[in-house]
Amino acid sequence: MPASEVLLVQGLSISISNTEVTELAPSPEPAAAVLDCIGREIQYQGGTATEIDVTTFCSTAKEFRLGLEDSGTMSVTGHWKQGNAAHDVIRTAAADKLTRLVTVTFEDGSVFKCLAFVAQRSWTAAVDGVVTASYSFRLTGATLEIDPV
Repeated sequence: MPASEVLLVQGLSISISNTEVTELAPSPEPAAAVLDCIGREIQYQGGTATEIDVTTFCSTAKEFRLGLEDSGTMSVTGHWKQGNAAHDVIRTAAADKLTRLVTVTFEDGSVFKCLAFVAQRSWTAAVDGVVTASYSFRLTGATLEIDPV
């Protein structure tokens, strides 16, 4: 019987470039801050392509084509820590509204890269807990997925 194929979360790394990046595969790679020790969960939500109605008088039913791909959104939840390098980069990116390179490297060596704006950042504090954070990114342009080597 074959073994289940899974990808463990432990060993995952996520980073955000310290400065603006405008291309998906910059060379050399820009300096980046790592969210590994403040991040607890990442959610990538792919976008939806626009449905373009291409129905004509000779059509026998509605016909559609898909428009441009929408790369979607990503959110990272974790800990709010003033002075953490990644937290500082995200705060700066939210203020300057410039695209950053977000890179997720999985434990098997596969990589997901995207250009993103910081759309929102928030925090929550409750009695008998730690201050938690949520960072929302709006992806722009195409994403890049690299298989493990």
